[in-house]
Amino acid sequence: MKKLLAYILLVFLIACNTIDENTIDFTVSELKIKLNYPENSTVTARQGVKITLIDSKGTIFESQTDQTGTATFNVPTGIYTATVSDKTSSIKIYNGNSSEIIITSGKDFYSEITLVETTTNKIIIKELYCGGCQMDDGSGYTRNDKYTTIYNNSADTVAIENFSLAVAMPYNATGGNNNYVDNKLVYAEESFIPAAMGIWYYPGTLTFLPYEQKVISIFGAIDHTQTYSNSVNLANKDYYVLYDENCDRYAGNTNYYPAPYEAIPHSNYFKAVVFGQGTSWVFSVTSPCFFIYYTDENPVDFCNDEQNHYFDGNKSGSWGSYGSCLKVPSENILDAIEVFTTRYDDNKKRLTEDVDGGYIWHTNQYGYTLYRNVNQAATEALPENKDKIVYNYSLGTQDIEKGTTDPSGIDAEASIKNGAHIIFEDTNNSGQDFHQRKKAAIKDWINQ
Repeated sequence: MKKLLAYILLVFLIACNTIDENTIDFTVSELKIKLNYPENSTVTARQGVKITLIDSKGTIFESQTDQTGTATFNVPTGIYTATVSDKTSSIKIYNGNSSEIIITSGKDFYSEITLVETTTNKIIIKELYCGGCQMDDGSGYTRNDKYTTIYNNSADTVAIENFSLAVAMPYNATGGNNNYVDNKLVYAEESFIPAAMGIWYYPGTLTFLPYEQKVISIFGAIDHTQTYSNSVNLANKDYYVLYDENCDRYAGNTNYYPAPYEAIPHSNYFKAVVFGQGTSWVFSVTSPCFFIYYTDENPVDFCNDEQNHYFDGNKSGSWGSYGSCLKVPSENILDAIEVFTTRYDDNKKRLTEDVDGGYIWHTNQYGYTLYRNVNQAATEALPENKDKIVYNYSLGTQDIEKGTTDPSGIDAEASIKNGAHIIFEDTNNSGQDFHQRKKAAIKDWINQ
């Protein structure tokens, strides 16, 4: 069918004298991708599993597996990334990806994806605002107004000790990544993710009530709208803040860490452990790799333990120098989001498949956030949601290049205001779990 459509388009263009038929190649090649499940898994190859194929321009192709676990695509020449998330139960997921699948014309291609078993958690990242927004006078954009919202995606009360935040190396998804050897992350088989230059932790037990969210100011727990109307108001007594008065490295940097809004209690302050260089926690404005986790021991002791140290690029180094990272066990990671920037084509993943099997596109500088998609079936199944769910969601960015939206069509924020309980998607695949939102969700709650 694709070849027929291409031929019709070619005939149309020639008839219109808009292009020379000898300069265009509409040839498509067949690509087969087979899924391999872990040897110790009770799940084997099965029909109906969706595989997503994305080229360097953000064009998306989708196909489903047959009985042998193989999906067939017909695609033009290009370089592709394939991702898959097979959720076989309420908590068990099989993730995998294959990057840099190179398709040339004139032949058929075959590839395999070995899946990794992972599980979901109740505490998730609901939203991440990191890219800044335009200044009122049009002279540029501001970037020191970042925040994240953490959410209890269940009807249970969840208490977490040593709740922590981290970002992976490198800080941006683009450019060189020294952790790759033979197109594979060197730590992929060691079940950890390297946390870069420092971490933030909550000193105590962080408790989430059913379906409760906690907004955490990453930079600047103040009302940024007083200076930039497009920004966000993080001056809220109920918010949490990354602010450590005893951290000599960060405390004096008032550009990133101004004194928090006075009504925020000190009990909502996170503390820092710094083991790299710099006077602030580096959080990419274009393409961060952000994750939340917990430790079984005191976070400071965990950071100081030499067996937990790793150096970017798997090299040796002096602890405290550039490239110092912390080995965070994958099994302790509660949730993560892998962000790729739309501004460049050389993005590379930093998270392994057992943590996150995909990525979400992001365009910074315009106030866009990365927001969790709604699990429509699970949300609609809750009896208490009868007549409370609001549909016709319209804040996605699918109208811009590589933009996305929530396929459920449910307006999560409006539904929550209406008394509904929202269950969000959680496949441990950022490309399926998140979309890009036109404005920060907290602007829907506060008159900003």
